[in-house]
Amino acid sequence: MTLPGEIPTTLLYSLGDGACRTMDELDAQLDLSRRQISKGATKLIFRGLAERVEAGCYQLTEAGTCAVKGNVTLTSGPIMPDRGKSRAPQRSTLRQRAWNIMRMGEAFTVPDLLMAAQEGTEKTADNNLHRYINALGRLGYLLEMPRRAAGTKLTSNGFKRWRLLKDTGPVAPVWRPQSKTLFDHNLGNSGEVVSCK
Repeated sequence: MTLPGEIPTTLLYSLGDGACRTMDELDAQLDLSRRQISKGATKLIFRGLAERVEAGCYQLTEAGTCAVKGNVTLTSGPIMPDRGKSRAPQRSTLRQRAWNIMRMGEAFTVPDLLMAAQEGTEKTADNNLHRYINALGRLGYLLEMPRRAAGTKLTSNGFKRWRLLKDTGPVAPVWRPQSKTLFDHNLGNSGEVVSCK
């Protein structure tokens, strides 16, 4: 079993003279399988230490040559420092489609949102939207209207009607149930976390 970074480090030093080496040359020179060589080369290319001159032929970049001269040992883990930016939001989720409908300005109920936003592939879409709407309501993003919409059953109290109060932008805020916080991508690079505790 090899340690993380051992294969790319081995490959880095085998390319250390700066010459372009083919897969066949590396296979004969190193005690690694062709698959390991290919994966190791991919990691070196990803880190900017090597380049593929042509199919199956690898050569070190200037950064790779400097790494060899500096006796660098590669390890697994992050390549660059964490800049604190949030993950890019997903484009077409049930909650994103529901958020787009909420932004149109009309009062709505959860069944209204389900009818317009559900594609049919979502599991428990009803529960999903109820949790999301309740979280948005608790945090002041939504206003619960005083009158309910008529229910579908004889003894029903009706459906709660909501209206969007805080339209912060086109990307749906992300509800994080474990920490009970709402992350809003629309409020700058790092967003804003609104606590519900």
